[in-house]
Amino acid sequence: MLRLETGDCALDKTLFVGIIGGDPLVSQDIADTFAYWQAGSVCRIFETVGDARDVSRGDFDPALLFVAAARGGALDVSGQELAWLDERAVITLDLRDRSQFPHWQHLSRPFTQAQVIDAVRRLMEANGPQRAEVE
Repeated sequence: MLRLETGDCALDKTLFVGIIGGDPLVSQDIADTFAYWQAGSVCRIFETVGDARDVSRGDFDPALLFVAAARGGALDVSGQELAWLDERAVITLDLRDRSQFPHWQHLSRPFTQAQVIDAVRRLMEANGPQRAEVE
């Protein structure tokens, strides 16, 4: 797992980020946010959680996932995919029922780079995640 110093956000190693979503503009915007915030981050964009899970068995194993694949506000994943997500830090976009995932961070459109970065900081804090919902 990554260690993040909350003061200056220095990472011990490369941050691998999986971006899951159907909208290429949103996905690229998120990738650009991570490149701006942490130049050493490596982002890959996937259409589904299953695609990201399959790739994670190789040399790209994301510690952080940005999931913008909610259909109509619901997250449609299998039990195995949900278990895989729960082993990682997750930020969701436009998820309607957030009560099922209090350990994740949740954003809604429109969002800013600062809100994405703050969500990552909360997820990676040594004291554990603090719930955040941005409307």
